[in-house]
Amino acid sequence: MRSQAVQHWVLGFVLLSTILWLDLLPAEFLRRAALFTLAWAGASILLVGSAGAWVALARQRRGIDRAGARGR
Repeated sequence: MRSQAVQHWVLGFVLLSTILWLDLLPAEFLRRAALFTLAWAGASILLVGSAGAWVALARQRRGIDRAGARGR
């Protein structure tokens, strides 16, 4: 229980210090950082999704090949 209370205090301190630090930054910098983060997330989603689609396609083709070989 004590360690959980310490974790909550640390989390609260980090949250408060982050909010205060962000208040010191100019709005244009924050906007650019937000756009960069969104672009990065979008590119990552597309990359992971396309890689997953290729893996699924390869597994499906391998499964079809195996099923065809069994039938012969």
